[in-house]
Amino acid sequence: MVKMKYVKMFLKYFEEFPVFTANDVKLFLKKNGAGKEYYKLFIHNMVKVGKVFVIKRGYYTMRDDPMIAGFAFSPFYYGLETSLTYYKLWDYITPITIITTNRVRKSSIELLGRNASLRSISKDKFFGYASVEYKEGIYLPIADIEKTVIDSIYFHARFSKGVYAKLVGRIDHKKLNNYLKSYNKIIRKQVDDLLASFE
Repeated sequence: MVKMKYVKMFLKYFEEFPVFTANDVKLFLKKNGAGKEYYKLFIHNMVKVGKVFVIKRGYYTMRDDPMIAGFAFSPFYYGLETSLTYYKLWDYITPITIITTNRVRKSSIELLGRNASLRSISKDKFFGYASVEYKEGIYLPIADIEKTVIDSIYFHARFSKGVYAKLVGRIDHKKLNNYLKSYNKIIRKQVDDLLASFE
């Protein structure tokens, strides 16, 4: 049985967190006088009544919004198809694309009822994104135009010629060339060839 005093404290404390872990809940409840194993029952019941949603094992959110779920894979940014959607360069319904420095076991998963694509990237290539306001008080890391182009080549996730034409038209070439310094000659040549095809 979940004690209401913990529910009220929990909802007030965790409402500001986009994502939290089972350990976060364990520490919070223990600090407020609960037994050390009580968090398991507490989380189970919060999920059961729809106050908490499961993102993946050990990771939860109070927001029924798959775009919040990326925080469970931090450090991360949203890229490829998701960044195209953000920049209004297409309106297809596609999986949410999360690019993370964490090791990825499954490339395709479901997050809060929405298909998602996970891609792993090395730390030296983890750049080229900005924090943008998604909803009031919530900011998400979204790949910029230049990184979206490079990532499409790097991850072999090619777009249509029409989409590339829109991307190329908005590229900051100085920024793009600076980014490309972190990539090998093959990737640099493929990006150069892509740009040349639109000259």
